[in-house]
Amino acid sequence: MSEAAASAQTLEDRYGRGTQRRFDRRFAWIIAGVLLLAGLGVLLFSGWQSGSQVEYRDIGAPHKGGSTVTVRFEVTAPPGARVACAVEALSPSFATVGWKVVELPVSQERTRRFSEELATTYAATAGQVKECWVLDAA
Repeated sequence: MSEAAASAQTLEDRYGRGTQRRFDRRFAWIIAGVLLLAGLGVLLFSGWQSGSQVEYRDIGAPHKGGSTVTVRFEVTAPPGARVACAVEALSPSFATVGWKVVELPVSQERTRRFSEELATTYAATAGQVKECWVLDAA
């Protein structure tokens, strides 16, 4: 063995290269564990939030009158929550021609159906729920 090779072997024996690889593996395992815990936390907390959200959907075609439109919709909300919805009437060009915020009665039922009549400024061909939300407790 040459003197350079013996010197390199002595340095490896003294300081060791294997410990550096173990450090890299430990660091990688720590990072993987932190990412796994963060992912589980996101799943857990997003599941809690979905229980308190309001869902809504339009049901059936709106009943059209001369200057009014009746919008039928279904709302799913936490029982006992105060909920409001923005309902709108649309023209053939999808312009808003009637709009109103409706405060829904409090109920212990989770899913309920509603029918709301809107006055319009122009002939409406469609009606829809724009958005629903839980009102703050008074």
